[in-house]
Amino acid sequence: MSEYMFGLGPGYLPKKADKNAQKHDAWLVNYDDPAQGKRHWFACLNYGSPFDNATAQAVMSDLRKAKIIE
Repeated sequence: MSEYMFGLGPGYLPKKADKNAQKHDAWLVNYDDPAQGKRHWFACLNYGSPFDNATAQAVMSDLRKAKIIE
């Protein structure tokens, strides 16, 4: 099964962001891109729409509530 990726952004996010994502069966990826530097995104198993979109919205909403992202 493939992965659905969402929430791409600059810099690393803290472990707290990964714990929030795990509540929704998703995970955080912090990555060092040689061309763009530190980047982050979230991923979950790809079940297709509307399941992927619901997971992404739930994760991003929790991160906003926790003031991890704006």
